[in-house]
Amino acid sequence: MAFEFPTRADASLLVGFALLIAACSRPDSTADSSALKPIDRAALQSLVDTTIKELLIPGAVVVLRTPQGDFTAASGTTQLNTKNPPRAETHFRIASNTKTMTAAVIMQLAQESKLGLNDPVSKYVPGVPNGDNITIAQLLEMRSGLYNYTNDPIISATIDTDPAKLWTPAELLAIAFAHPPNFPPGAKY
Repeated sequence: MAFEFPTRADASLLVGFALLIAACSRPDSTADSSALKPIDRAALQSLVDTTIKELLIPGAVVVLRTPQGDFTAASGTTQLNTKNPPRAETHFRIASNTKTMTAAVIMQLAQESKLGLNDPVSKYVPGVPNGDNITIAQLLEMRSGLYNYTNDPIISATIDTDPAKLWTPAELLAIAFAHPPNFPPGAKY
């Protein structure tokens, strides 16, 4: 069974691990200031242990891949009320955290003038219902009006009968695009 983070911990986990590398560097390092400081394995493990307790996260795995090598720290459990420790191979559902990661990349592309936030989504993805009127910014703001595929009965039924099913992006878009938009772009959240 796959581990799922509690909703309130999703954002906190990203913030906690964003500071991880800096917190695990040894203060007595003689490395050049522009180079990666040596990773203190004990400090990394301690930080992961402390963070999951403070944020009430059942379990976590942190894998750092650096020029110094790979460093792994795991803590907690993969399933509540058990003692199944997570491993680097453990499947973690990150859910809505991908929205933040996607938005960051889109903002970078906008800064590099590779796309515009006011561009219609139809410029990049054909076949989007009302795609000529939905902007990239409205997608980022969750104000596109597009149907949310997670509301579709097919998704609910499949989760009940085949919870390990892997959906392709094309499958999910087809489900969403089979429904009319919920509202005009930019009209609601």
